[in-house]
Amino acid sequence: MEHGVERTALADVVKRAGGSLATLYKLFDGKAGLLEAVMRARLEQSGARMVELAATAPSPSEVLFRLAADLRHRSLDPSEVALSRLLIASSIGNADFAGRFYGATVLEARAQLERLFARWRDEGYPLTAEPALLSAIFLGMFIYEVHSQAIGHGSISEGDDASLDRKVNFFCQAAGIS
Repeated sequence: MEHGVERTALADVVKRAGGSLATLYKLFDGKAGLLEAVMRARLEQSGARMVELAATAPSPSEVLFRLAADLRHRSLDPSEVALSRLLIASSIGNADFAGRFYGATVLEARAQLERLFARWRDEGYPLTAEPALLSAIFLGMFIYEVHSQAIGHGSISEGDDASLDRKVNFFCQAAGIS
């Protein structure tokens, strides 16, 4: 993240992390594989966090408020902004990576949210739209902010926590789960 993927030598990664160049190639098959492993690790952490929030919050709206706060906090974290920039930059020159990146991040997050909305619908919450649409709209609030942060080098913030609470409250009312 300090120097970008293209300007970082794998020998520098090995020097900092330990191990050997042969092991790095065996495990990750080069820079692209290493970057993809970082992306997947972050995705697994995010997925586990979503499951944890869904299991511990007392209501669907509370799940969404907690999830929104968690997503906003992560989207403003400088290391997450830097990682987003690297992933976006790597996607520009590599269509296969771009597809995997999009599938492993946006599509997977939408699928997890869609399952939550479907569960809440099945539990009797009167959703005003299909779970797929609700998940896309909810996640869209954060994709916009993450991309704004990545493009603006971390200097652009779309409001504060109170603004986020108003957005989530509006979403919950419109979705039929407030």
